Amino acid sequence: MKLTGLQLAALAASAILAIAYGAFGSALYESTPPYVIGALGKASGIVVLALIALLARSRLLAAGLLFGALGDALLAWSEATFLYGAFAFLIGHLFYITLFLRAGLGLAAFNQPPRLLGAITLIIACVVMTALLVPRDNPMFAPLAVYTGVLTLMALISFTLPAARWPAMLGAVLFFISDGFVAWNMFHPDPDPTLAYWRSFAGWMVYWAGQAGLCIGALG
Repeated sequence: MKLTGLQLAALAASAILAIAYGAFGSALYESTPPYVIGALGKASGIVVLALIALLARSRLLAAGLLFGALGDALLAWSEATFLYGAFAFLIGHLFYITLFLRAGLGLAAFNQPPRLLGAITLIIACVVMTALLVPRDNPMFAPLAVYTGVLTLMALISFTLPAARWPAMLGAVLFFISDGFVAWNMFHPDPDPTLAYWRSFAGWMVYWAGQAGLCIGALG
């Protein structure tokens, strides 16, 4: 389907909100938690994407995006709600998985060499990313490994979608990459404030692009 004028306007608004948060959001965390304004700012762009899905009457897509927005808000709220945010994202991925299973071509899609190669690469990246970025002695290693597994499954199942829905496949891969940025920034912070800022900004925009790709591609 083609996006309507209203949906295109909403997509542009979502992009503006995402860029604004990525560029200036750090100023929202200078006080003590909970960071209410930071949570609202971080979730706002994805909430607008969910509105696009609701306008298209795609309930599964809207649910996935709304749980993503909830995950963003919980990650921003305070350090104590980080794992709750990861769990909200996990639920969102389950909605994406259900949507892709309904719209996809099934396992037969992996008979195509490019899709199979992409799937193998993604699985290897999942193992390497978890091993290198999340310290094994950290108490969050196990829950984050489970979450990464579900995220990887979502991306793998996106590869079964018809070729015309390639933005959703790209979006799923970008979402996967953005989680690598989250782990990198969280467990291996850069001591240089300037580099840390741009690394955080890049990861955030990759994440937004991933969610936007999932939204546009899932709508066909």
